Amino acid sequence: MWLLVEWLTSGGYYDGRLALILSYAVVWVPLLGACTFACFVSGTRSLSKDLGLKFTYLDSLFGLSIGLLARAAASITEIAFYGQMNGLGVTFGEVVYDGWWIFGVIVAPIIVAPFVEEIFFRGLVLRTALRISCRMTKRTSVIISVVVSASLFAALHLAEVTNVTSALVVGISTLVFGLASGVLAALTGRIGGSIVAHSTYNGSLILAALLA
Repeated sequence: MWLLVEWLTSGGYYDGRLALILSYAVVWVPLLGACTFACFVSGTRSLSKDLGLKFTYLDSLFGLSIGLLARAAASITEIAFYGQMNGLGVTFGEVVYDGWWIFGVIVAPIIVAPFVEEIFFRGLVLRTALRISCRMTKRTSVIISVVVSASLFAALHLAEVTNVTSALVVGISTLVFGLASGVLAALTGRIGGSIVAHSTYNGSLILAALLA
């Protein structure tokens, strides 16, 4: 799928809409596939039981708070490296408000991506790390699982970075968010708060970029 996207965007068969769908599918399909495989092969076939896919009112409150705090930390990181906030370089091109624009700017990053990424990183990866390290003390096990899931989460977002400075800014920002989201998931045993935090984190960035 990645090779197909490269072919579409670099050759004479470029289709922006198809490339948009495939660019998200390259990430979403493997992550959802791994979660589905794990639940059906090694779990109870219940996302709620196996991956902690549950929501409470407190999850919404904690998630909103963590998302905003993590976005503030990302802004501080940008100022430290760039001398100003640049929204991690997010741009949207011409604003047309058609279905494709709404999907690419709002639906995908604020609704779908937080769900898919959190169910994988904080649901599958974090819980797997907790199970593997269960013979250690509880605190050590939690620390290891949070760091592992946050590190892989940050690594995923470095795929499209083009220079060292951007890598540092994106890496630090996503790592900080991953650590905060992981702690919330580990303490509550649910990923509902992490999903809300992720939506808030992405949504606040997009809102700031649109208002700039």
